[in-house]
Amino acid sequence: MNIVGKKLNSLSRFNKTILVLLNDLFLAFVCWLVFGPPMATIISTDTPIILLSLIYSQIYSFIFPATFFVSYFYFFGYYKSLIRFFDSRDSILLCVSGSLIFGFSWAAIYILQFDLIRTSLLSVILLQGLLLSSVLYAFINISRDVAKYFIYPYQKNVNALPVIIYGSGKSAKALLDALQNDPLKNVVAIYDDSPTFKNLQINNVPIISKFKNLEELKVKYKNLQVFLALPNINTDERRKIIADLETIKVAVRTIPTFSELISDQKKMTDIQELSIDDILPGARISNANLKNVKSKNFFISGAGGSIGSEITRQLLLSNPQMIILFEFSEYNLFQIERECNLLIASNKLQSKLVPILGDVRDKENLNYIFQKFNIDHVYHAAAYKHVPLVEHKNNLAKAAENNILGTYNLAKVSLDNQVDSFVMISTDKAVRPSNVMGATKRFAEIIVQSINDKSTTTKFSMVRFGNVINSSGSVIPLFLDQISNGGPVTVTDKEVMRYFMTIPEASSLVLQAGEMSRGGEVFILDMGEQVKIYDLAKKMIHLSGRNYVDDHDDNGIQILEVGLRPGEKMFEELLISGSELKTENEKIFKANETFIDYKKLNPIIEKMQNCIANYNNEEIINILIENVEGFSR
Repeated sequence: MNIVGKKLNSLSRFNKTILVLLNDLFLAFVCWLVFGPPMATIISTDTPIILLSLIYSQIYSFIFPATFFVSYFYFFGYYKSLIRFFDSRDSILLCVSGSLIFGFSWAAIYILQFDLIRTSLLSVILLQGLLLSSVLYAFINISRDVAKYFIYPYQKNVNALPVIIYGSGKSAKALLDALQNDPLKNVVAIYDDSPTFKNLQINNVPIISKFKNLEELKVKYKNLQVFLALPNINTDERRKIIADLETIKVAVRTIPTFSELISDQKKMTDIQELSIDDILPGARISNANLKNVKSKNFFISGAGGSIGSEITRQLLLSNPQMIILFEFSEYNLFQIERECNLLIASNKLQSKLVPILGDVRDKENLNYIFQKFNIDHVYHAAAYKHVPLVEHKNNLAKAAENNILGTYNLAKVSLDNQVDSFVMISTDKAVRPSNVMGATKRFAEIIVQSINDKSTTTKFSMVRFGNVINSSGSVIPLFLDQISNGGPVTVTDKEVMRYFMTIPEASSLVLQAGEMSRGGEVFILDMGEQVKIYDLAKKMIHLSGRNYVDDHDDNGIQILEVGLRPGEKMFEELLISGSELKTENEKIFKANETFIDYKKLNPIIEKMQNCIANYNNEEIINILIENVEGFSR
């Protein structure tokens, strides 16, 4: 079989086409011979008839129909299709119509032999023509399937990854079709707990309906993976399924959502890691529905960063008049501008994008931009936020310049140009900070509060929240990378706890908080319960199909404690003093916190500027200790 297949596969494209064409003619001849005039004549008469002479006398009733249907196939590209990827469903219309041309052109030629034909005989001839068409259609498809089998025999890799598809709907069927053509995947079962599908099969793959069957397959296949083909279920159902799968320590992957498929962001075969949103508790928050923005101009600092870029995406869907994408990194700016232009095109938006390379430390440039573009609203997301890097003595001065003076510059320019609102993105690390990054962010909050106290036109506010999942510096990408490399996974301390929220959720709430601002608020986002980083690491190891172990000699991934980094806390806080106040949004609270009087702020800023200019780290720390509650060294 392999010899025949290799020989056929070695032929040139022209020779393969000739061979397929001759195959179709031969099949048509067989159909005509058996179901057409020759065999019908032999069966219907008692007189001995020589078959060859009969074929010769009737051959014209084969040649013309055969010429018609082969020409039809050739003209419409049927012979251009590749046998390797042949699927009768893809060419059913062309194949059926070509077969009908053969059958009914034969019937027409046969009828033309008679000067007068009875109605009953006409019906028989037309039925015979339909029979010819049907048999020829079947023969053509069978011949191509046989050729595909010989030339490209299906060979499953002995080391193919065992896979279970979770779900049995249209998405599961599409995924199954794709995986069965992948020699590196072996679909061993389809799971669906509905009794409707019990003991049934799809493409010879059994459907299992009991969870214990999954457990048995996990025992049989140590490296088993489960592909979730449930793109339209809600978040709670999805999390429950994933929690159940975690108990049997099976690797879980997922297909894209319907929205991603429809918008052409992903393909069905783009199997991806679980979103951490599938693993952590919490409710999904929909995108912000902003009002009265279509005639407004927005300025977003740090527009290429994790939060800044998501704020831009969500804001763009409300179709504002203009968005100024202000970003220090050329690459990040290029990426977010390209993505936003695709959003504008796909959603037929009218918004204008203005990408600007710049630095919030450059006050003159900021003032020029605000005067030129008549900014209405500002979202300030630009910051240095990586705790160990900011803590380093070689970076401390520049971090303070960016986080403190940059915020002061942007807030002052916003005030001078009478923008409507200014929203600063803050962090839970600003609450009784134990590190320089948190202290600089709290000082930036104080600056915004002080300037708001002086303002009569611009509403200044801050939004404070904890870790956002998959942001730059987040622990999640680090864990995924460590797990994919076989471990170990490193945590600072087994008892360290953190708040978590997805980037879209946090950005949506930032936009909603900006809308409800009256000036001076410190908004706090409801982050839910804090999660142990150690427990999160174990869950991610389980859902990658591995075991976590205490000893590196055991078969699994070890979790190592490496100790707290400089300035790192065991627990995070969102509130400095007092209790939070409710707002109309149950996910957003307000806090009343003290700040420096504006008249006293300017001398402190001038002193900070001098210390930064002279890289006087010690004095920068002293200024922060004096003015930021809870910060000490």
